[in-house]
Amino acid sequence: MECVTDVVQPVSGMSKDAARILSPYLFMLALVLFTANASAVNSDKANPVEAFVQNSVDKGHAILNDSTASVGERENRFRAHLLAVIDLKRISTFTLGPYARGASVAGIVSFENAFADYVTAVYKRHLDVDGQIIRVTGSVARATDDVVVTADVIRVKEPPLKIAFRVRKTDNGNDAVVDFQAEGVWLALTQRDDFTAYLQQHGGDILRLAGELESRAERIRAGAAVRSSSG
Repeated sequence: MECVTDVVQPVSGMSKDAARILSPYLFMLALVLFTANASAVNSDKANPVEAFVQNSVDKGHAILNDSTASVGERENRFRAHLLAVIDLKRISTFTLGPYARGASVAGIVSFENAFADYVTAVYKRHLDVDGQIIRVTGSVARATDDVVVTADVIRVKEPPLKIAFRVRKTDNGNDAVVDFQAEGVWLALTQRDDFTAYLQQHGGDILRLAGELESRAERIRAGAAVRSSSG
């Protein structure tokens, strides 16, 4: 997962440093920040939440590296996998901030679809990198249904990048990733600030924001195609 700021640009006034840190790592957004008043998960016992995160990451890599499938098949399978391990509705509602209240059903649906495409394109771009491994290192529990799983991104010729995934229970009781942290910065609030600033500048037009995210997803896919053909 290398940092590529020339492909993924912030919608509005996000700092370049924040964009550089966060843009490659969209494994996902949340409702609240992790606080220091957490108790460590017992590392002497098998931890199903840690296993969920590690298995999700490993499966994503396996899909993207499946040479028996076409590019289109890999993209479709990766999108389905990603949407199976994140809580898209919770995430998208949070990132819209106050603009989610009173929004039309059509606007919310369009935004969720565009957001899913955008996230899939970014993750495919940055997970599909040889020589990098994500290794879960532990976890901290805030509650029985609220766990932060820590991990290292093992990079070639660079120190490991410290990351974390926040996992919550969905309404049906399944684990789902709802936030992501890279080098101490949580993605949720950054994306929320980014999107709400865009909406402030464009009259709260959620459909316009959805269109912007679709355009950005297309640019990411086009850039990846160019790099693939030239590599």
